[in-house]
Amino acid sequence: MDRQAEQRREFLYTNLSKQLTRLNQNFDTLGKNVTVMKEQAELSQRLAISHASIFMASKDVLLDKKDK
Repeated sequence: MDRQAEQRREFLYTNLSKQLTRLNQNFDTLGKNVTVMKEQAELSQRLAISHASIFMASKDVLLDKKDK
């Protein structure tokens, strides 16, 4: 009975070790993805500001043409 319990314990610890390794890999991937997301969010904000300024400029140009 002790041998069987020892084998079961060894199996569980081996399985746990594999799961912890995979969890660590997933955390590494998550960290990289968060970094990319942060960069993309900053670029998206710049793009939105650029689009807004273009729309405001085009509005001013179109309104000036109507007044003339």
